[in-house]
Amino acid sequence: MNYKLKFNKKCLDVYIIHLIIFLFIGLVGIFSTPYKDLFIGIKKIITTRSILLTDYMYVSGIGATLLNASITSLLILMIYKINKTKPNGSMIMSLWLTLGFSMVGKNFINIWPTIIGVYLYSKIQKDSFSNYVLIATLSTSLSPISSELFEILNLNSYITLLLSISISILIGMILPPLAKFTLKMHQGYNLYNVGFANGLITVLIISILNYFGIEIKQNLLWSTEYKTISLFLVISLIIFLTSLGIKKFHLSKLSNILRHSGRTITDFYLMYGNSSYLNMGILGIIFLSYIVIVNGDLNGPTIALLFCIIGFGAIGKHPLNTIPLVLGVSFTAYISNIQLNTPTTILTSLGSTALAPISGQFGIIIGFITGCLHLILMKYIGHLSGGINLYNNGFIAGILAIILIPIIDGFKKGDI
Repeated sequence: MNYKLKFNKKCLDVYIIHLIIFLFIGLVGIFSTPYKDLFIGIKKIITTRSILLTDYMYVSGIGATLLNASITSLLILMIYKINKTKPNGSMIMSLWLTLGFSMVGKNFINIWPTIIGVYLYSKIQKDSFSNYVLIATLSTSLSPISSELFEILNLNSYITLLLSISISILIGMILPPLAKFTLKMHQGYNLYNVGFANGLITVLIISILNYFGIEIKQNLLWSTEYKTISLFLVISLIIFLTSLGIKKFHLSKLSNILRHSGRTITDFYLMYGNSSYLNMGILGIIFLSYIVIVNGDLNGPTIALLFCIIGFGAIGKHPLNTIPLVLGVSFTAYISNIQLNTPTTILTSLGSTALAPISGQFGIIIGFITGCLHLILMKYIGHLSGGINLYNNGFIAGILAIILIPIIDGFKKGDI
């Protein structure tokens, strides 16, 4: 895709819209917390372990969490702007992922090593970094690795710091070719392709560490006390997004979006413009309602997964190809006597929408069954990434897609 651009009004709108959103998030954070607590909270976010599940709202309160999300997202937006990236669905998606996961694992300090690694890879390839900006931003799903390695390696502090950063940079360098290959493996049916590639990397890292007797301790920091202000925040953003797409012209295009399977790369923004914002807003309404109905907590992790769904409303997801998957996860949990609002269940439900193209391509029943299997795989192999890969649902979705797609194609074509 050509990223060189003569900026027109349509392109500028994307930058301005997200600038407004990120500044709004930051201002809510600043005015919701005393300044002293705000700076203490930011320090905690930067210095704490960030593996799954580390809810920054639990660590430092909602003010510092929102400020961190704002700063981190603005930095990613700045990278896109500097590289003159032409707005598209992938860019919009990555901005929403950054915003969400900056509440549960990413911060404006730990995102840089993998980004630098991708940058160095582009130079080795003698290619423009502008062609790698997207994967650089998505590489930050491995942001926790540098701080985690610093925590567990029992060496001199300076040596440990240098080693942990160097490993993170190396991971960023190997990610682009690996992500290109994993896309071929699941044929575009896993929307969280970089999450799948990162999952494979983390399995290798965890295996090496375990071989040498180094174990990563699990983390579960889960906030339950900020539901009211979180609900206000999310509803405000959803209303804003929906309002961008509510026009007669845009409404007529929504039905076209619903006809797509969503298989990578289905860019709703490039195809339908502002109608994609309407799709994003509707997805936000549906899955926020789901969280409320099951009495789930609105905190860093759940908002991260909700924003992830909203972001992918610009590139692949819509109500018809996502709902069957979530129903499948919920049904499996229900018959297993697992409460629907437990951290694992609610995050797996929202994360299962990575496989929306399977539901969109092969129908509701296959989508429902896929959702059932997603929860089962998450229960038994979700721990393999050790919490280092923030996009862990993408790892599980990639494995499941690789298993299911050949089987579905085989029966469809009469090969078996």
